[in-house]
Amino acid sequence: MEFRCFKDWLEELKKISKIYPVLVEGKRDVEALKRLGVTNTIDLSGKRYADIVDILEKKAQGAVILYDLDPHGERISKKISELLRSQGFKVFLDFRDYLKEKGIIHIEDLYRLSYGKDRNS
Repeated sequence: MEFRCFKDWLEELKKISKIYPVLVEGKRDVEALKRLGVTNTIDLSGKRYADIVDILEKKAQGAVILYDLDPHGERISKKISELLRSQGFKVFLDFRDYLKEKGIIHIEDLYRLSYGKDRNS
């Protein structure tokens, strides 16, 4: 997926999240996305990897992985992605890739970005 600007990124995330849940690290990430209009999120804090598969089997055929872009988030995103793909789920990482290109590290910062001076970057 190609995004021209943050607004495009957000609109695509809202659209895809109507079908596939967005997996995030914690409650603050859920809140930040909710304030941006993305409501189909799953907070995976404290969940075991096996729990993730069980949760998704009841909800969808895939997921958007939107963990932070720090080293911890990178490791966990890779593990979850591999796990879900091995179980036949569709995995979307394009949204993380865009944030990485823009130098955004924390998902909870997205609300500030969308209404701050960097809105169209």
